Amino acid sequence: MLKEFDVICIGAALVDMVAKIERHPIDDDEVFVSNFQLLSGGAAANTAYACARLGLKTAFIGKLGYKDEFGIKIIKDFKDVSLDTTLIKYSKEHGTGSAYVAINKEGDRRIYAFSGAANLLTTNDINSEDLLKTKTIFLSSLRNLESFRKAAKIAKRNNIPVILNPGMLIIEQGFDSIKNLFALVDILIISKREFQNLFDLENNKLNEQIIEGKAKILFKLGIKVIILTMGKKGAIIFNSEKSELIKPIKVEQVVDTTGAGDAFSAGFMYGFIRNFSYKFEDLKYNVIIGNTIAGKCIQELGARNGIPTTDELALFSYDG
Repeated sequence: MLKEFDVICIGAALVDMVAKIERHPIDDDEVFVSNFQLLSGGAAANTAYACARLGLKTAFIGKLGYKDEFGIKIIKDFKDVSLDTTLIKYSKEHGTGSAYVAINKEGDRRIYAFSGAANLLTTNDINSEDLLKTKTIFLSSLRNLESFRKAAKIAKRNNIPVILNPGMLIIEQGFDSIKNLFALVDILIISKREFQNLFDLENNKLNEQIIEGKAKILFKLGIKVIILTMGKKGAIIFNSEKSELIKPIKVEQVVDTTGAGDAFSAGFMYGFIRNFSYKFEDLKYNVIIGNTIAGKCIQELGARNGIPTTDELALFSYDG
């Protein structure tokens, strides 16, 4: 069957209300906002946007408020990068979600997310005939897991790779609640904080032995590849036989870390979709691309402004 899309991204599309501040407030405190912007966001939507900007044929499945102002903005921004919006669902009862993001001068952020219509995506909104149009399925950061499970099951039955970047909304539900979703995933992209929370390791300093021991639990579920993003340290890639730390790119100034993980996921998929190889060396190269896109992202305000085009990416050389 001829595939219409390289990837379908499923999850939340929100509008980010982004405030630039000197410092984060303490209890019963007030801080001055020096800059305020409305930017399209949502983890899966950010990754979808980045994939489309990188030249992948991309579609998005998520739920927006019906013809509300935030939803109209999200659709416009998607169309600006030729992202397919025909699979998006709408709610007449609930509005498009939003997130309130405060960023200090070091680029550290605090996010308060209101999912709105996004979390109302149901199993009825996930259709086999839609998913069979794609080569890859990407899932990210939606508290309601039933739609994710259905999408992943359809993908498994039809040999379509499933990539999950869970986010804390999924991880905080606990390992026992989410392990049946993990069992349907081929590639797991997970942050250090999410990994620590998943295995109740918040107060432990991660070392190679602890990480590899917990990774074995995930491999037993059927996951083929794990990528542990480590912020300033880069990302560790694992399969059941080996692992390696891939260093990040050199960054002149961190402006905003919002969307760095979403950008990484898009970069990784850009590499993966070109050959669908699970060979360790090929996967390493995909992680390098992910690090590159994430590094570009954090040098601009907002989750999308730093995402390069395919041509811009081709000019970059890795020296990590």
